[in-house]
Amino acid sequence: MSKVILVVDDEPDIQLLVRQNFRRKIRANEFVFHFAQNGFEALKTLETEPDISVILSDINMPEMDGLALLDKTKDLFPDVKTIVVSAYGDMDNVRTAMNNGAFDFVTKPVDFTDLEKTLDKTIEEVEFIKSARKNNNKLVSMERDMEIGLKIQYTFLPESLPKVEGWDIAAKFYPAKVVSGDFYDAFLLEDGKCIALTIADVCDKGVGAALYMSLFRSLIRAYSEINVDASERALNTVKLTHNYIFTNHNESGMFATMFFAHLNLQTGELVYVNGGHNPPLILRSTGEIEYLQPTGPAVGVLPESQFKTGVVKIEPGDVFLSFTDGANEAVNPNGELFEMERIEETMKSSYSTADELLNNLEKSIREFMNGAQQADDITLLAVKYK
Repeated sequence: MSKVILVVDDEPDIQLLVRQNFRRKIRANEFVFHFAQNGFEALKTLETEPDISVILSDINMPEMDGLALLDKTKDLFPDVKTIVVSAYGDMDNVRTAMNNGAFDFVTKPVDFTDLEKTLDKTIEEVEFIKSARKNNNKLVSMERDMEIGLKIQYTFLPESLPKVEGWDIAAKFYPAKVVSGDFYDAFLLEDGKCIALTIADVCDKGVGAALYMSLFRSLIRAYSEINVDASERALNTVKLTHNYIFTNHNESGMFATMFFAHLNLQTGELVYVNGGHNPPLILRSTGEIEYLQPTGPAVGVLPESQFKTGVVKIEPGDVFLSFTDGANEAVNPNGELFEMERIEETMKSSYSTADELLNNLEKSIREFMNGAQQADDITLLAVKYK
């Protein structure tokens, strides 16, 4: 049976390239391609061609771009899987697409050998889902496995956070689905003189992301124990994690944004690497807010990724807050985002502990969402220097 694919791209030569590179499968009737130049044309094609199972869509297009098309298709055509196409330097849009339901991504210039593997993998996923829906017993079994997966996932999160005199540490974890790709960690190093802090967001959601979450967490724990100078620990940990993921799991297309820091509990010095993650905030005792911007790309994406170290000092009375994008990108029924201004307002509100801050922030997010479904995982991590 032919696999029907819709290619959405405004480049004039895309049809010729696709037909040339997949001519054998087209001749063998394994692949059937339809083409559209923008999101509007794509939606019309989807209405008239019900056998389409995969969309290969560019992100940047006129009239309706790939992100808007993805938003439409995930509601109107939930059985169709989308692969987004973007340039190496446009990982923010790729990350948004993956969080909004894209199945996978490829980068320009397109490697058609890699694209064929991605198409085959996506088609397999589509066929699996269709088969599962025909068999209620399989669905029940999957739900049971997800529940077991959630229990296993919680074992990878710290059972309790370190309690250190003078410091107050808290974390919260709210998965959007049964299992999640978010994670956090906090553990002592150097005989309790320092603490490692991690918060990360594996692209996508569900079981696959949860499996990668456990892998990232294990790698970070292991590489943090390597005997290196304290000033190099954060950079060394992130670099080794990136190298392992890219070398051994590049074909999966999975990656993570990650903030990893090494906090000296005696001096307050925070040495960190921000791998494409939302900038954490430090609320100074003076009322000023400082953002810890990315010092490198997402972990596991590009072979030659360069990461740098950032250094700040946390003073008594300061509060550190990190989170995944499920917090600032929480959406209310009107389609509005929670955004950073509201997070800053919550940080500046009244609370006595780090845990109370996170409870206030979660409450503020839920009130803003006003009953809207949680679209992405929300993970929060706070440190207060008492």
